[in-house]
Amino acid sequence: MGKATLSTSLALLALGCGGGDYMSADLRSRVEQLKKEMAVSATSEETVSERAQILWDWGNAYALSGGVLPVNLTTAKTSVARASRAEQTNGGTGPTAYGGSLLRSVDNYLYELQIKDERPDAIGELEIAPSGPLAAGSFVTLEQTYVVGSMPMADGGVVMLGRQLMSDQGLYQNTDSAADHYVSIRSSGADATWERIESPLAGMHGGFRGAEPMPAFRLRGASLGPGDSFTVIYGDRSGGSRGFGLQTFSSDQLLLPLYLDLEANGVFLTPRWPAVTVEGNEVRAVSAIAPSVVAVGESFVLRIRSEDGLYNRATGSLPGYRVLLAGEEVAVVAAGGDALTNLENLSLEQPGVYRYEVVSEDDSLSTLSNPVWVQENPSSRVYWGETHGHTGMAEGQGSAGQFYVFARYDARLDFAGISEHDSWLDDYEWQEMQRLARETTEEGEFVAFLGYEWSSPRQLGGHHNVFFRTPDKDRVGGQVAPMLQELYRGLHQRVRPEEVLIIPHAHQAGDWTQSDPELERLVEIYSMHGSFEWFGNLYLQNGFEIGFIAASDDHRSRPGYAHGLRRAPLAQWGGLAAVLAPEKTTDAIFDGLRDLSAYATSGPRIVLDVRVNGEAMGTRQSFSETREIEVRAMGTSPIDHIDIVKNGEVILSRHYLDATLQSHTWLQIGFESSSEVFEGRDNPRPYRVWEGFLDVKGARVLQVLPVGLDNAYLESASLDSENEGRVLFHAETRGRRDTLLIELEGATATTTVDLHLEPTQEYGFAPVMVRQPAELPAEELRMSLADLEDGRFEHKMQVDLHTDRVRIQLVDPEASMDRELQFTDMEDPESGDYYYVRLTQLDGGQAWSSPFWIGD
Repeated sequence: MGKATLSTSLALLALGCGGGDYMSADLRSRVEQLKKEMAVSATSEETVSERAQILWDWGNAYALSGGVLPVNLTTAKTSVARASRAEQTNGGTGPTAYGGSLLRSVDNYLYELQIKDERPDAIGELEIAPSGPLAAGSFVTLEQTYVVGSMPMADGGVVMLGRQLMSDQGLYQNTDSAADHYVSIRSSGADATWERIESPLAGMHGGFRGAEPMPAFRLRGASLGPGDSFTVIYGDRSGGSRGFGLQTFSSDQLLLPLYLDLEANGVFLTPRWPAVTVEGNEVRAVSAIAPSVVAVGESFVLRIRSEDGLYNRATGSLPGYRVLLAGEEVAVVAAGGDALTNLENLSLEQPGVYRYEVVSEDDSLSTLSNPVWVQENPSSRVYWGETHGHTGMAEGQGSAGQFYVFARYDARLDFAGISEHDSWLDDYEWQEMQRLARETTEEGEFVAFLGYEWSSPRQLGGHHNVFFRTPDKDRVGGQVAPMLQELYRGLHQRVRPEEVLIIPHAHQAGDWTQSDPELERLVEIYSMHGSFEWFGNLYLQNGFEIGFIAASDDHRSRPGYAHGLRRAPLAQWGGLAAVLAPEKTTDAIFDGLRDLSAYATSGPRIVLDVRVNGEAMGTRQSFSETREIEVRAMGTSPIDHIDIVKNGEVILSRHYLDATLQSHTWLQIGFESSSEVFEGRDNPRPYRVWEGFLDVKGARVLQVLPVGLDNAYLESASLDSENEGRVLFHAETRGRRDTLLIELEGATATTTVDLHLEPTQEYGFAPVMVRQPAELPAEELRMSLADLEDGRFEHKMQVDLHTDRVRIQLVDPEASMDRELQFTDMEDPESGDYYYVRLTQLDGGQAWSSPFWIGD
């Protein structure tokens, strides 16, 4: 629907013409009565609950009619519900229980809805040029023009610039015309001038944890009437600026939000924002994905993706590729094709594990596919998916439609579900999610699940992702159920247990002291926020029968293939969910998730087949004193070690990269920080920063490879050009190990490694935290290769109750990616013991099986 047509339709709806009011008769009556009350008195603690309910109902009706809501309007109802529960459970907190800012925000949203209801053409229209596609990471000049609607902009009115929080675009500034990201403004009114100011903004497009000052312009000397216009120039180059720096990732919906105080009364209104599209750059890398399990002779597809240097789909001239299997060429991809290429009708005629190599014609680009396990008659397959991802409907970016396009074609997933924050969802967006889940699902090819993220803070239960088997269900959001028990109760009232799945996550920590065994079947232990294996163990130790899963929690509509952001907490590569199911259908995958026939990886498609006494993961079996554990693992990098965990403790650790000291040798340096919770029910410990250098003496450093440093923005390892033998590094860890490899020539037992760590500060966490971020002192470590025991050395560092580690080991970087392990545990068997397996690769990639239980 065009903008003019939409404005006309809303005008007719508001007047009750041309098809009727967009509100029901009952809602219209309540709204009109509220308008009268608003003219007499502001919202108070006595009236806020009733008014927030009308605001919620009114806002949803308006959104369903095609209207534009203030982006934070839906959060007001949630905040009021939480405050109400606090009063009920804690006896209130005095006259400021709801907070003055919350009361004012309810009034402001009602004021905006009243304007839009009574004067649909009051707020004018915006256009942006150029709208793209523009190259990710480039410097550009964009002009966003507002044409004044029927509501003039008064002298003293303000234009405020918001920003999408998950974008790494340049930060707007309106003070230095020669510097990057300079923003200016001009208007059609000859007498109008603009004063450069700052204005506070909180929420989706401002300060996420509280209001932050945003660049703004105040109109002076004139007003702007209907038909007048102003233009905001992002990246104005007239004063010498390079322009406005675009974000480094592609998107179909980059917004440059403008908020308008038209009446100079401090209330900012929301127009409809046009979108800019951002695309990738020229090819710098290639990736290849195949099915993880196929039958002998079965036809399958190898999907090849040409990428730029930051995992965007490449543009421009694309090279040709040779596809190799065991060193022999099996296919050729012609140059000049599409960035997404499917090699169809491949088949393998013998059981075993295979990996395809894809190499560009000039040998400058290469990649190895995930392992393909060929079986005679596979009873189940490994399907890969995303169970935690966000879009621009909340504080992220990109459309819901683009989310599924990326999932299916770029990330090459088998299933995915949007888990948008309930606090920001309105009914129109929910209907869109329902429609997309229904229309995107193609049984046998791709499954889209309907879901959302129930987003109460840790104190009220923590964040939980909720998914439905079918897209015809309705959500139980924090607006009506702000406490965890209310979520459980509300879902039971609306949905049969087998039709719903709840997955808590650790960043805003789910409450591991309570769980609904019929609904809460999996726990997310890994995401871009960090690695939280302890989180799953706390549920298990409280007696809850749950499986393990990983996800990305990406906020850029890039599910299943999500690289870390420039700053914590979303700093590491996103995880993946693996499901064992007989077929790629909605029911088979959903049943596999609910039945705990699933496992977690940190992103790579590691194939993990684990059995205890012959039973598959996620199962409970009769008591037996003997527990025979069999592991078959197929990795994407040489497998470093496999751990068997019993009741939360490692009972076996089998290492595979061990190498003997030789003149030409490889050292792996690993930095690992704990993320556990030790002081009650808290959110995880923040990221630890490892900043410093190490000096190698008594051997020549040939090269440094940052194989396990997965954030291209934040992490690095390189040789110091001014200090021979010195390696500079920066790593950031939260529960996982980040590694680098150093190739040495002339190494002996007397070769020393001197490590220097700079003082740093923990950062990147979800408030409110019990334990506060720690300051970490400088530290020095000296060891010689003679200190290695079985080729390994470990240095522990205590940070209050946390133990961090520096691990150094000799490794063989050409070791096998496939391993088998058999182990029999007969040590102190008890009924109710649980086991799981954890695998770690040379490149830091990990996988965790879901648990097994022995006895009741």
